[in-house]
Amino acid sequence: MTVTCADCGEMQRVPTLPPNGTAACHRCDRLLARRTIAGASLTLACAVAIFVLTPPAVFMPLMDSTIKHLVYDESRLVSSVGTIYAEVWFPLAFGFLFFAFLFPMLRASFQIAVLASLRWGWKIPQRGRIFRWSEELRIWSMTDVVVLAGVVAYFRANASADVALGPGAACYCVVALLAFVSDRALDRRAIWNAIYPDLETFPPRRVASCDVCELAAVDRRSGDACPRCGSRLDRAIEPRFVPALGAVAAAIPLAFPAYSASIMVNDQLTRVIEHTVLGTVQLLADRGAWQFGATLLIAGVVIPAVEVAGLIWLLLRVRVPQKRGLVLRTRVYRILQRLVRWPMILPFVTALTAPIVDFRGIDDIAAGPGATPLFMVIALITFAVRMFEPQQMWKMAGEVG
Repeated sequence: MTVTCADCGEMQRVPTLPPNGTAACHRCDRLLARRTIAGASLTLACAVAIFVLTPPAVFMPLMDSTIKHLVYDESRLVSSVGTIYAEVWFPLAFGFLFFAFLFPMLRASFQIAVLASLRWGWKIPQRGRIFRWSEELRIWSMTDVVVLAGVVAYFRANASADVALGPGAACYCVVALLAFVSDRALDRRAIWNAIYPDLETFPPRRVASCDVCELAAVDRRSGDACPRCGSRLDRAIEPRFVPALGAVAAAIPLAFPAYSASIMVNDQLTRVIEHTVLGTVQLLADRGAWQFGATLLIAGVVIPAVEVAGLIWLLLRVRVPQKRGLVLRTRVYRILQRLVRWPMILPFVTALTAPIVDFRGIDDIAAGPGATPLFMVIALITFAVRMFEPQQMWKMAGEVG
């Protein structure tokens, strides 16, 4: 089959792969196809289970807390939204709502619609668009990040109270595991071919192509809608440069209040303690959970700094193109894309900890003024990575026809 690499724009033949075989772009090493043994059946089963288990994971008790068995409290995943909304500005509350619950469930419903229709031969309109939407939600569905944030929140809350896990926590861990298995089992190239097949023969000339599903459309022109996923063939990628640059430019000044102001405020009976990002890392280390403190340090400080520096470098190379190092820069972009979700651990820790320890007048943990700018910094960086097009570096260097 013939595909066009979305990262460097090179049209190439992909051979029939053996089970567990992979095919990478010969120019930039992007993964073009990976044949899995399980196929779509396992992904469909996981999507159904995610759709069923997400509501109990969200509404059942997540953690129970008590102080000396004198006062008791109970948190649910959904209660984080209301608590954070009442304590800080709304973006963090709605971000947690979408990234932790709605997007994973919406993505599962899209996968169910597409995979079930292919399996049983149902006719549904815009099947390619629906699968494209499910793939675009992949970076924004953060169940694995929420689970790791929940582990850190458990140890953080244990510093103030005795905390026990509830059934909602078990359900959500299963949802995160199923989402991971589903992603690993999905043969995306096979699904795209089942929706609308790729070219079997290599065209004698360059044809219009889609940089979303990587279809080479021999009977279409540039600017037409992709017959498979509905995106634009040879869509203009230059307009995406300014939003990516603007997001990075907005994230940099926001980093100052995000990392200097407190992200959590612990209102105790005798004093009020404010914890910044580094203060939270220090607290976890002092309590013996140094491994989680190190996790927060890497995810919340090191990775955002690497993301901003990497994006500035890539954006600069779009405006100052250079053929040398194109493959390296494209690989760097893919690394940034894989890592960009994990800094969300820090604002999610705040969102999860606040409802667990909520004993007004005795011991209360609330989101601090730095929580919202921290969330905004990470969301802007994620948006910038999503908007950046590595193919633009190749195009500006004269490597895309």
